Amino acid sequence: MDHDFIQKLTQIVQDNLGNEHFGPEQLAEIIGKSHSTLHRRVKEYSGQSTSQFIRAIRLNTAKELLLNKDDTIAEVSYKVGFGSPAYFNKCFHDEFGMPPGEFKKKFRSEKTRNRYYPLIYLLPALLLLLFFLIPNHRFSLFANKNTAEKTIAVLPFYYLGSEKDKEHLAYVMMLEITSKLSMVENLIVLSIPSVTTDNKKTDSHMAKKLGANYLLEGNLHTEDNKMKLIVNLTNTKSGEIEWSDTFNSGLENILQMESNISQAVAQQLNAFITPGEKARMQKVPTLSSEANDFYQMGRAAHMEYWKNNTDLESLNKAEDYYQKALNNDSAFAQAYVGLAQIAYDKTTWSDIFKNTYLDTVLSLANQALSFDNTLSDAYTLRGDYYRARFSDKAVMQYEKALHFNPNNWQAYYGLGNFYILKNSIKSAQNILEATKRRRGPEYPIMLDNLAFIFILNGLFDEGQELINRKLSWDTDSMYYYRRLALIEEYKEHFEKAARYALKARAIDSTNLNTNSLLAFNYVLLKEYEKATYYNERIVQISNNINFKLNNEHHRIGYVYLVNGDKQNATKYFHRQIDASQKLIAMGNAEEALYDLTATYAILNENDKAYENLKKVQQQNTNLWFIYFYMKNDPLLNTIRNEPAFQEILNRVKTKAETERDKLKNWAVQQKLFRPPLADI
Repeated sequence: MDHDFIQKLTQIVQDNLGNEHFGPEQLAEIIGKSHSTLHRRVKEYSGQSTSQFIRAIRLNTAKELLLNKDDTIAEVSYKVGFGSPAYFNKCFHDEFGMPPGEFKKKFRSEKTRNRYYPLIYLLPALLLLLFFLIPNHRFSLFANKNTAEKTIAVLPFYYLGSEKDKEHLAYVMMLEITSKLSMVENLIVLSIPSVTTDNKKTDSHMAKKLGANYLLEGNLHTEDNKMKLIVNLTNTKSGEIEWSDTFNSGLENILQMESNISQAVAQQLNAFITPGEKARMQKVPTLSSEANDFYQMGRAAHMEYWKNNTDLESLNKAEDYYQKALNNDSAFAQAYVGLAQIAYDKTTWSDIFKNTYLDTVLSLANQALSFDNTLSDAYTLRGDYYRARFSDKAVMQYEKALHFNPNNWQAYYGLGNFYILKNSIKSAQNILEATKRRRGPEYPIMLDNLAFIFILNGLFDEGQELINRKLSWDTDSMYYYRRLALIEEYKEHFEKAARYALKARAIDSTNLNTNSLLAFNYVLLKEYEKATYYNERIVQISNNINFKLNNEHHRIGYVYLVNGDKQNATKYFHRQIDASQKLIAMGNAEEALYDLTATYAILNENDKAYENLKKVQQQNTNLWFIYFYMKNDPLLNTIRNEPAFQEILNRVKTKAETERDKLKNWAVQQKLFRPPLADI
């Protein structure tokens, strides 16, 4: 057992004992773990949730104070972080079987104090000893193996039957078994939705390289409405098959088979399954075999779209199959989730300012939860809805998703993107957790986002290493050169940044971000003819893909102004003000406040510029990239040399450097930059 880890947690809680607002989220942030990872480890070692763990430390400290100090009950309650003495009384009674006043009266009598003084003196040590011994004994009942993290990679199953219309079952069964195993908090489940080879030895090597302790593979046979699935569980360290079994059933019992296999695999891994997890694994989503058949075909078609998001035919097929599933069972919650995801996939960002933006997604997710309020994917979609609307409500939805599925990589990824400009450590933390659980086409995108976080915070070497890892995964040079261009831009090497951006554009001339990089760096180099060309490309591309520009108008306007076209410049400046104000009203103030500052400055409306700049300074965000813009953005030239501006600039710099150092220390604690790739 990791005693040092528990002792460290205990010390952190004790250091924050008087803070009634200190809870699991704050503890997770200090320790450098995600909320769910911390919960899992605390539960493994103590049998308690993180909240229960913190409360137990508060109450045991209160017990010591009552025995050894002359504080009143109210004073003790505040000292140990209870904002309400009444609530403290209740919690104390629940824990020790009597209210604190009765406890103090009974055990503080002179006779009892003298008699039990040695015991009282040793009480903290005894409690700590019991804290370590009891959980260790409890888990020894369930596990003969090491209780270290168990990571299992589930590969796509092979279909060996001759019935082509049943071929999709192998893939769908893999998805469902992965989903059920993901409900077990004691496991880290790594999904690999596709493989590039039929060589199983290569597959095993891949899973081992990516950090999985175990590999689950399956071969499916079907004939005359009967099926046989042979599953193998391989230990990737030894390369040996530790367990193999054959499951036979009729096709009408496919849901029960998936549940049985999932529980059997968890049992072989000695993963402790709580009663709630077991109930969710055994839950039958529909009693209609026809509805389930349509749903399975829908999932298979939907995955084809996710592999290639230009395959709209597959997306429409999936939508049709999900609807047919609901026609057979109108209470089929998972089919509503499928339709909600399709609605999300079909939405364009050009609709962002519409009042009905993504409402269909929310409505369908709510319908799903009305039939099954434990559906993690439905909560994830609600999180995506609120995140797209820049609402803090997204966090609660993602946390609910992780409660019902601790391996929901989409929920981790959603949280990571929600925090990307709000809290760099939380953002990186959650995206890192997502990378541990997914090796599909999304994985290199997540690595790119992780690199982006470090680059935004001025950690260029770390960002460079992450984009190198991404390149080794997907060989996508366009993204690679684009990130190199951003690094050089932030280093104030504008010519070098433009050269890298040109290399990216040579691979894909239609990428908006690449053209924006070129336009801005040519402005910084005062090559306005080139900047004009790339601004025109930005407008053309955004119109072609129906994408609404939100933070480029003022930059386009500046080039018009330099070229002497004041009328067009003013038009674009006011477009920027309108877009920024709408974004701020929606809750997306991180960049919009700065864009307002720069626009008002170039319009010589200095009072408004400073009003927004002060708000920028006050934000709880990673400010390093804002500091870069304040130093270099030509739109701020009119106020840059003023003492008031320089004072704010220095404050932003200090805060940015502090946040940068915090992120760097977190990365060191996570051992994020130790090779090889499997480390993340």
